[in-house]
Amino acid sequence: MGMPISVTLTSSGIGRAVDLDWMSSKFTSFTVVFSSSGTAAWTAEGSLDDLQQVSSGNVAWFTLSSGSANSSLNIVSGTIAGIRLNVAAISSASITLRVLQGIGQ
Repeated sequence: MGMPISVTLTSSGIGRAVDLDWMSSKFTSFTVVFSSSGTAAWTAEGSLDDLQQVSSGNVAWFTLSSGSANSSLNIVSGTIAGIRLNVAAISSASITLRVLQGIGQ
């Protein structure tokens, strides 16, 4: 999987889930950025469920970070199996979740 991965939304809703390598990762870094001066209410959500093994309706998601402005760099120390962007409200902007995963010894 190429890194970094970006998921962009221009309307409220849930972006595609990004399947992460939970077996060999050391950390996952992510940030949420706006494309303009618009407003949005967002939540970055993580999961410990293997997205390739658990049907999408049964994946348990939890909040990693949330806000209404650009986020700073967030680092999850340890493994997570998936990440997604949930946008509750957005006006005059696009919003992007960028994910980078560290893998190795």
